[in-house]
Amino acid sequence: MAARMYAPNYLDIPLFQGLEREEISEVLQKFHALIKHFSKADYIYLAGDCVENLCVVLEGTVQMIKEDIWGEKAIIANLGAGSVFAENFLGKLGDRSVVSYFVASDSEILMLPLGRALFDANTTSKASQRLMCNIVSILADNNTRLIEKTEILCKKTLRSKILAYLEQEARNNDCRQFTIPFNRTDLANYLDADRSALTRELARMKEEGLIDYNKNTFTILATEHSDNI
Repeated sequence: MAARMYAPNYLDIPLFQGLEREEISEVLQKFHALIKHFSKADYIYLAGDCVENLCVVLEGTVQMIKEDIWGEKAIIANLGAGSVFAENFLGKLGDRSVVSYFVASDSEILMLPLGRALFDANTTSKASQRLMCNIVSILADNNTRLIEKTEILCKKTLRSKILAYLEQEARNNDCRQFTIPFNRTDLANYLDADRSALTRELARMKEEGLIDYNKNTFTILATEHSDNI
């Protein structure tokens, strides 16, 4: 893990939506933002760590995971470029994370030590207020994604979990053909399923003409809920 120079286009990041370049520079300087590089398989935070930063994925992929005492990993969320994480710890300094943030591919992470400063009565600049509004919006979006994940896990069969996940991805991409961000092992972890069972079920669904796939690119051919896509 190391800090280094990096020049992202901050205007493309949802956290800074509605801010001008000068205002973004003001926020980054005011809160002493830092960009850090993390190599694949690093941990940004482990469960039990005190989280002191709001983090933004500038490049790469980060997974929010939960691990049990036997080392089994469940993927809660997959976070690509532009994603914000650890936002739920803002204003709760001293709280310890109940999840870990795992680096799935080499990543550049913007770290903003906002903490209590964001809620300081003296923080009244237009840029800071806009940033706070964006954080609230991001909290709502992330909560929606967690609800969608819960909907998947509530399904009773592995096939229904797979279909629910693929239908969500189709809606998010507005297309029946899309590429998912998971390999088979990670998809099994995300769906709380056995990898071998997942592979067999995908093969059966392909044979039955429900789906087609090539590696991580899937096409939904027919489902009982296909009219919703």
